[in-house]
Amino acid sequence: MSMKEKRDLSVLRSFAPDWTWTAITATWLLWPFLAHVGPASPTAFGSVSAISAAGHPGYAVVATVAALLLAAASLWKLAAWFLRHKLAMLAEPGRPLAIVINVVSSLCALVIPATHAMTFATRPGYFSGVAWWAWAMAALSLGWNAFSIMNLIRVLSERDEGFREYIEFRRVTEKPEKLIFNLGRSRGIQRRLTLSFTGLILVVVVVLATSLLGDFGSTLLRAIMDNGRSLADRTSSIVKTNIGDRIAIDDYLAIEAVKNKSASFPFSSVSQYRRDPKTGAYAVRSSTDPSLIGEVLDAGQAEAVSMQPTMTEGDSTIEFRAPVVLSGVNLGFVSVVYDREMIYGPYYLTKVKAVIIAFLFLYASVFITFLFGRSIVFPILFLRMGVSSISKRLSSMVKGQERVSADNLLYNDRVVTRDEIKKLSVEIGNMAAVIRGVIPYISASTLMNSEKGLPTTERRDLAFLFTDIRGFTTICEGLAPEEVVAMLNHYLDLQTTAIVANGGEIDKFVGDEMMAMFDGPDKEIRACRAGMHIRKVMAEAQEKARTDSSAIVSIGIGINSGQVVFGSVGARERMDFTSIGDTVNLAARLEGANKTYGTKSLVSDTVYERVKQHFVCREIDLITVKGKNVPVRIYEVLQETAKAPAKLRQIKEGFEAGLAAYRAKRWAAAKKFFGKVHELYGDEASVVFLHRIDVFEASPPPAGWDGVFRMTVK
Repeated sequence: MSMKEKRDLSVLRSFAPDWTWTAITATWLLWPFLAHVGPASPTAFGSVSAISAAGHPGYAVVATVAALLLAAASLWKLAAWFLRHKLAMLAEPGRPLAIVINVVSSLCALVIPATHAMTFATRPGYFSGVAWWAWAMAALSLGWNAFSIMNLIRVLSERDEGFREYIEFRRVTEKPEKLIFNLGRSRGIQRRLTLSFTGLILVVVVVLATSLLGDFGSTLLRAIMDNGRSLADRTSSIVKTNIGDRIAIDDYLAIEAVKNKSASFPFSSVSQYRRDPKTGAYAVRSSTDPSLIGEVLDAGQAEAVSMQPTMTEGDSTIEFRAPVVLSGVNLGFVSVVYDREMIYGPYYLTKVKAVIIAFLFLYASVFITFLFGRSIVFPILFLRMGVSSISKRLSSMVKGQERVSADNLLYNDRVVTRDEIKKLSVEIGNMAAVIRGVIPYISASTLMNSEKGLPTTERRDLAFLFTDIRGFTTICEGLAPEEVVAMLNHYLDLQTTAIVANGGEIDKFVGDEMMAMFDGPDKEIRACRAGMHIRKVMAEAQEKARTDSSAIVSIGIGINSGQVVFGSVGARERMDFTSIGDTVNLAARLEGANKTYGTKSLVSDTVYERVKQHFVCREIDLITVKGKNVPVRIYEVLQETAKAPAKLRQIKEGFEAGLAAYRAKRWAAAKKFFGKVHELYGDEASVVFLHRIDVFEASPPPAGWDGVFRMTVK
């Protein structure tokens, strides 16, 4: 499969969920036109006409708008495939506006059955009469709406750079878990906030709804009792007044039947039961329900007739009775019957409305609480991410896994709120700034050994590189202190960069002198490469100084390697980690010896044996440094072998030939070699030996002379 085919298939897959939802909503929209569906089924346009016919114009308008929006959204989703290039913001499924359309369409699909229920759900039988596919549509709408809202939150969040960094931070730092386990184990602040506030809102809504509905039910029952008793008593009085005039009684009942059509609590029937004085039987003489006239109570019902007003609640009816007694004679009673579902219809409908509104409110509160929780949690998470970044980098520095540099401890303040969290973030930033300010004054070895706590020492095999600026005191004459410090920092920075780039670390600065050390099996090679790097950047700085007509600065480099004592040195309140031993001292003396020989980079024979295959080096002399009696053979590193021009090899060969003649006391031959090297290449070390030869020619060395030059200065 080609890349284009794979890309097209991926686009098709992205549209598949929207098309599935569109197919479902289109079927639901067209269902009333495809099948004969009664008003009891909450379809889209079918609900609109039924609600309007029921006399609820407000709900009808809401349902109409929802149905039209749902239809428009469905049509747009069908056209989106063809307009995805021209109107990508609205057409591509992953864009925020396209997801908003899904949220609106699914919300409309929920509003339609909700308005239908709030219009017709006057009895429990309403819900059992709703078709299964209507329930399925409501469930799908709710699920699609929740999915779309969460998808919208995710897409908008991913546009925030800080959120993307946090997701990457969690991916790297946290152990991935399966969703089912993550939901059970996660105890994040946002999760707790969402669950706590949602639970609290649920309790408040349930308590409030239960209390209000209970009060409403009690009020409704009292109103029904008052209304029923009043009607029964009034009718009883009319019957007693017109006991012999049936026509008057029938006219009264006809008037009540007309008034009943618009009554808040319509009755099912109002009937006059007349007692037969001979048999004691009760029969309906007049009634608003003609079908009841002539109905006779059985013996058990007749015996239960009371001479006092009564109210009887049956399974489906509520009956109020008022006796008709004239001059102490029981003439019968008046019965007012209410249909229980008809009476409690408003109450049940109110309960349904309360449940629907409470559910929608609770449903919305979940997302609102979730977003509210994010506004609190995200600054904390960003704070954690920033602190963790600095902590890990500092830990890496301590463990020697990362270069010690203040630039690696920059605190990225991502908190944008104006609250206590922002203040805390600012304080952490200030703390990080203090640490960055201290880091340059702490050697890498001191930092890496800071975890040990107690003073420790150990023997280690290290390579050391010393540098020193030539004639620094003279260069500084006439300069202001600020200019001296600026110049010194500039050149020390150049050298530090070269050392760090070659895997070394700065041990300390002493004025214009610098001490660096290298560790590892190839420490001598990296130290010499650092020396070459320093010479290169210093040469570039000299060239720029000549152009600017400023002071030209030169340096000397000394390198040695070997065993040293490495550990904490100093007082209890102020300690440093450094190296002590002859190896360090010799490296410092070699740096100083450059002044004597006019060389740039001197190394000991120990270093030479490790680097001679990688660098062109020439032997300079056999010397004893001040304070030592054991002679040391020293070499000058000229250049890396792969980069060395023929001129350097000629200098090496000519100088070493002169050195061999010098040690053999063949002064004339030595003069010839040194003189040629100096004449051709301006070699200062050759001049040093030419002067020595002049001295020895005038005053020959003693017998047994070993050729060792004893230095009397550091």
